[in-house]
Amino acid sequence: MIPSGDDYFWLGKMGKYLMNHMFYGPQATYGGSSNGRYLGNLLEIVTMHKLPVAILAYGIFWTLLLWCIWYLSKKTITSLLLSFLFIFTMQDAFINNILGWNAGFVNYVPPVVMGLIYIIVVDKGVANKFVPIVSILLLLLGLAGGLFNEVWNITQLALGLLVLGYSYWKKDLKSYHITYFLGTIGSALIMFTHKGYHEVSTYRKTSYTLSTIWDTYSKVTHFWLITFNLILLIAILLAIFVLAIKTKISSENKLAVSIFAVVFLIYYIVINNFFRNNFHLNPMYGYKTVRASIAVPESLVSIALMIFIGYCIWVFFRDDPKMWLYYLLTGVIAGQLLFVSSPVNSRGYFLSYILMYLIGMKFVLSALDQLPIKNYLVNLVLIVTLIVCGYTYQSIMYANYHANLIRVSDPDYYNGKKELTKHVPYVKFVWFNDLMNQQNAPYWKNHIDTYKHFLK
Repeated sequence: MIPSGDDYFWLGKMGKYLMNHMFYGPQATYGGSSNGRYLGNLLEIVTMHKLPVAILAYGIFWTLLLWCIWYLSKKTITSLLLSFLFIFTMQDAFINNILGWNAGFVNYVPPVVMGLIYIIVVDKGVANKFVPIVSILLLLLGLAGGLFNEVWNITQLALGLLVLGYSYWKKDLKSYHITYFLGTIGSALIMFTHKGYHEVSTYRKTSYTLSTIWDTYSKVTHFWLITFNLILLIAILLAIFVLAIKTKISSENKLAVSIFAVVFLIYYIVINNFFRNNFHLNPMYGYKTVRASIAVPESLVSIALMIFIGYCIWVFFRDDPKMWLYYLLTGVIAGQLLFVSSPVNSRGYFLSYILMYLIGMKFVLSALDQLPIKNYLVNLVLIVTLIVCGYTYQSIMYANYHANLIRVSDPDYYNGKKELTKHVPYVKFVWFNDLMNQQNAPYWKNHIDTYKHFLK
């Protein structure tokens, strides 16, 4: 991974100052970095100073994320392979802001892993009795999970409340349901009593004006939430079509669901191609200007798709509480972000994407069960796809790293005499599309000196 932008901020004197002052500093100097992301900020600083810790953190949390996706699915070889393929279904904005950027990774991957672990514990607890220490551990999990970013902090409150309400309704309330929820409340209090949120911010702005909310949703955020997730949309819609044809549902549902699935499928393939050919994406993977005549109908279709998927959950999986939980939490995350007018970026929607992928896994695995195809053939195709995709991504990261190493090895650059002039080959794998003024010459000088010493 090539660090960029905020990574160097947290590595240097600014990050050290904030760490020594409980991540609080004057707005004019520190802006959005003066915040209550205590664990996210700390992990960012440690991983930028200690490469072995960065490697372990990246490997452990990605592995845990894929393990959680697999565990919450059928725990079969097919579901394992589909879990591994998760990373290769991600749209470019998520690759750029999460996979290829340390600051994005440390603030958005660990907390959702903690939330998924809680869902696994709740699911497992339906048929098992846990020792009392689990209640204490889940209290700590709730406390820790919300101290990485604001969006998940509020979302895990909703998660805890939904589980609490459902368990109470089912007359199966457990002590750890209560302690986790208390942990999420404590986490919210710790984060949002931070002084940085109670000053006039130069970075964060919210709006409760309906016209502003709709303008942001229609012209920017719905693309990250729905439209650009093309691979996942194709998989879900094809699976819904198969289920509509193969399962025993009413003829009215069979006809309506299959027709809508095909219409949405064709629409999203066409609209993605249209936007790629007619509009220019900025380095943050958002369209700078989209005419209302295009943006409004497109966003309305996205809302219709969300309603349609909810209806399909009702038709095919109405008795699966986890499916409804994922669906509702996706709405909670998106609902919070509707009120944000600045900063607007794709990172917050990565959390929704993980939940959408879990919904997609259920549809796809159920559809595969309905098809007259041997499991070993499906798995063989998935394995080949995984090898090809894995090799491609590893080659990209390798090429970028060595291209970057060459360009930053120029003494005139790392001694501050000139700026970088060449991009790495695959810019979407470096934050902000490898905007060159987001690199840091002193960091690379130290890196090169260490590298040369290692070679000796």
